[in-house]
Amino acid sequence: MGVCLLAGCALVGLGSADKLSNALAEPPAVSRQQASEDQIDGWIEQLGDDVYTVRQTAADRLLEAGAAARGPLLEVADGPDPEVRAAAKRLVALIDESEFQRRLSAFAADTDGRLGLSLPGWDAFRDLVGEDAAARQLFVDMQQEEGPLLDQMLSNKANVEGTVWESRLQRLLRRRAIPGRGMVVPSMGSCAAMFFLGSLEKVGVSDQAAMLLYQLTQRPPVRDALAGDKDGAARRVVAAWIVHCPNKQPNILRARLQLAVKNQLTEALPLALGVAQTDPEYLTVEPPIRAYAIMAVGKLGSREQAEQLEPLLEDEAVCDQAGVTTDATHRRLPEVQIRDVALAALLHLNNQDVKEYGFSQARRNPETLYALNTLGFSNDSERTQAIAKWRKWKSEHPPDSKGR
Repeated sequence: MGVCLLAGCALVGLGSADKLSNALAEPPAVSRQQASEDQIDGWIEQLGDDVYTVRQTAADRLLEAGAAARGPLLEVADGPDPEVRAAAKRLVALIDESEFQRRLSAFAADTDGRLGLSLPGWDAFRDLVGEDAAARQLFVDMQQEEGPLLDQMLSNKANVEGTVWESRLQRLLRRRAIPGRGMVVPSMGSCAAMFFLGSLEKVGVSDQAAMLLYQLTQRPPVRDALAGDKDGAARRVVAAWIVHCPNKQPNILRARLQLAVKNQLTEALPLALGVAQTDPEYLTVEPPIRAYAIMAVGKLGSREQAEQLEPLLEDEAVCDQAGVTTDATHRRLPEVQIRDVALAALLHLNNQDVKEYGFSQARRNPETLYALNTLGFSNDSERTQAIAKWRKWKSEHPPDSKGR
């Protein structure tokens, strides 16, 4: 692999040294025979030799020296000799790629994390998705597919724009037809990298990017992963995006909640509870979205989460105005308050029949638990009686030691 071969190495390119430099912050996982500083300096000098074979042999030796040669090569990468300058830049790019692959292989082999190896972004990914073998393999796939992008977006460099990964996300959504292979879909590693980045506050997720991620969940391979292993790492990375996406636009919040309910992503319960209870970051969320979040808790939660909905029985915010039924009577339905929705969810989580508590018009909805406009009461007296009846039942049926 001499200078002549380096000149045609389009895959690495001159910018890869910057993209992969963070991955080399730690020593390589696999040690090489170390070349001395004098040897490295001598080989670098030979990169400008008049004899081609001398230049080629020097390049080979520098590549073999690996990370030890990187610093000295960088020192001449902006030097006065154009041939040495070009060769040094290409060698740095190849060394970066080689050492990154070396560390990636070692990380993948350390399936139980016993060696404590790491890669850029692993700590954040581990906190969001976990560190079991499936999560670790998915992270390796992400690095293989989108390593330079992950390094760029996770670096501490100034002026890293979210539009970089947003553009990549747009390209992933464009299906390509290849003769003999039909439609080509993106890899799970690439898709997972997009959801991981979309979970991070520092990346910045525009409305468009958030909706593109939602669209990605409707297509293979993400759609198939969501329908597959209930404890799969791919499901978990999507759930992490649903919960941690920094974009709080109402339609996007609702879409994320719908995605969680549709795919029974119980990991997304923190989002549903946070919106329902108007945690500080959701103070401006409108009551209809809060009502949907409450029903999402009812769909995804258990009696344990029911306790967290209890305070909402005092919330009189109106989440659905009086409407008209679709039957021939054209009866007007009463307004629906947050406390009505909370009561219906509490009853569902405790296997109680809502109609026995005064919800005479309640109509089930497979996507939202109940049709929102069917959960109102004719007057506050009926509402108060229903809540009192619930509290009496609850006092007579305390949860067991496991919260059931």
